[in-house]
Amino acid sequence: MAVACRTGRGEPPPFRKVRPAVAYEILRDSPETLILDLRPPQEFRGPEGHVKGAINIAEDRLRRLLLEISAYRDQTFLVYCGDASCGEQAMEFLVSNGYPDAILIQGGFAAWIEDGFDTVLAGEVAPPPPQQPQPAGPQPAPPPEER
Repeated sequence: MAVACRTGRGEPPPFRKVRPAVAYEILRDSPETLILDLRPPQEFRGPEGHVKGAINIAEDRLRRLLLEISAYRDQTFLVYCGDASCGEQAMEFLVSNGYPDAILIQGGFAAWIEDGFDTVLAGEVAPPPPQQPQPAGPQPAPPPEER
């Protein structure tokens, strides 16, 4: 469920927020969805890691690195910071610069962890795909090696 952020003036916010559980469902249903981590690089690479598939553009560098995500201008993507207090200014910047479908993960990375969702560490490699089961019974001999 997406929730709206309220400004102090009762105006609807310029962006959407979702709880971590909804963000998880979005990623489960569309694993190619961009996830933008706005935390500093040391937190992204830190001991708690980051959301699998996230790219890191620290909030203070977003203005300079906006072109790096220009391919996602017309797509829905998720954004998070470290906790609930950050990210709203970045979201307003993204929306005002032509990224209307960006969605903030409510509560940030802290809420993601608190709700029990997995994270990955920088440099972790995904496990290999499971091997296909071999059919039962005798197998044909492999072709002879060419010499």
